[in-house]
Amino acid sequence: MLSIVVIIYILLIQQPYQTYQLETIQVTLASTVELPCSIGQNIEPTNPAKIIWIRDDRADIVSLDSVITVRDRRLSILTMDSMDREERILRITNVEEQDQGLYRCVRGDITLNEILLDILIPPRIISHSPEHMRKTIREGHNARFSCTASGRPTPVIVWHVNGLSRPAIVTTITGKNESILILRNVSRFDSGRVDCSASNTLSTVNRQFLLHVKYKPTVTVPFHLSYFRLYDSVTITCRACSLPSTTLFDFFRPKQVAPIINDVKDKFDEFINQTCRQLTITLYLGDSSLFGAYVCRARNSIGISHADFVIKELVQSTKYVKYITESRPSTSLSSSSSIVTTSLTKIKSAEDDDASKRHAEYSYKTSNTIKTEVIARKNQAYQLSTSLVLILVLFIISQC
Repeated sequence: MLSIVVIIYILLIQQPYQTYQLETIQVTLASTVELPCSIGQNIEPTNPAKIIWIRDDRADIVSLDSVITVRDRRLSILTMDSMDREERILRITNVEEQDQGLYRCVRGDITLNEILLDILIPPRIISHSPEHMRKTIREGHNARFSCTASGRPTPVIVWHVNGLSRPAIVTTITGKNESILILRNVSRFDSGRVDCSASNTLSTVNRQFLLHVKYKPTVTVPFHLSYFRLYDSVTITCRACSLPSTTLFDFFRPKQVAPIINDVKDKFDEFINQTCRQLTITLYLGDSSLFGAYVCRARNSIGISHADFVIKELVQSTKYVKYITESRPSTSLSSSSSIVTTSLTKIKSAEDDDASKRHAEYSYKTSNTIKTEVIARKNQAYQLSTSLVLILVLFIISQC
């Protein structure tokens, strides 16, 4: 039993002396951090060794007791000695990214403290494509953007198109922390901002690209069919939107190369915004040949488009507009028409008088018939009542 106790005692004596636990300290760039190291005076009082700070990843002796041994003015040792404790605090001001690593405080062959210094770094976008932050592409093609970000913790990259999360293909290259956005089959409505955002626990940074989508003109007219009278003045508007701007913009007749010039009273061309123009013309319909189909045509470097519309002649009922297609009647015809009209009027009046007489006779006969029937019914009732009285008188006499 005694031998076992002796063996355990020897093993304890040979066991390395440890009074520390691995500690991690996180700090941000440009801040100040203090790494503590202390030892009690009553522990190994006969050990004359000094307290030393060592940076393991570089194998640098940072300090010897209270003296800094490297050329770095940001480093200093805070010495605090008392009756029962010695402290050598390593202080680092204006922390830089290169300060990250493992620091050990030792005394002789004994490690007193071990600290992992973790430097938190805000996200940074270190590269991007396109470099000039602008991209121009034709409608229907694919647009490619990329962002590479650094930071600690590793930033997460998110894409937005005009403030929205548009369905797209996003590829992340982990080793470089590069994110690639591919917009397939872009349309003119994708024109605008494409934002790349990199975020970690500290902050968020952005890069904003401008996307320009080129497309051929889109031509619109307010009405595709309109009715007007001959000799009217008609105002027609046409709007064309395109990128790049429209170079050809005018009104044409179908299958005609030259724009309409004749019978145009007024013409006004204006820009509505950066991509849209509006053309307005006033056309005098002085000839029936001006009724028919028209074309508003616009062209830019991408392509050509048009919108059709039709102007039709407005014709009222023939009872009121015979003067449009026939000549004015002669005087003799007018007189004849008056005579015929007068005769017809007289005949109609005579017919009306005859009908009135027949109606009066019918009413008189009907009235007499009704009166006769009423008198007959009264007589029958009187005779019946007289008979009843006579029968009653005879019955009374017979009883007496």
